[in-house]
Amino acid sequence: MQVVKEQIMRALTTKPSSLDQFKSKLQNLSYTEILKIRQSERMNQEDFQSRPILELKEKIQPEILELIKQQRLNRLVEGTCFRKLNSRRRQDKFWYCRLSPNHKVLHYGDLEESPQGEVPHDSLQDKCNIWEINP
Repeated sequence: MQVVKEQIMRALTTKPSSLDQFKSKLQNLSYTEILKIRQSERMNQEDFQSRPILELKEKIQPEILELIKQQRLNRLVEGTCFRKLNSRRRQDKFWYCRLSPNHKVLHYGDLEESPQGEVPHDSLQDKCNIWEINP
């Protein structure tokens, strides 16, 4: 309800001269747009621009980025199953890919059915060395 209220209030502040203009303004102020505006306004508040906040942000940013990197690598090591499309756009087979625990090789291969849990590296027929991938 707060988002709807904010959409209406923001649309009315532009002082639309007709109902069609008002509706148009409302359509431009989607839920995601309101969230972006709110976030932008919060970031511009004085509290977020104060020296202690900026110093804290600068101090913890490398640690947070490293955590994100580790989470992404862990997800790649777990592996993921994808539906495989054939020439007639049917999705009757699966394709699985995962990164080796040492992060040096991508193992992948076709599967007849969706796996229940992790697929072992040795059951995946194909592999690609990471160093062979062009950036």
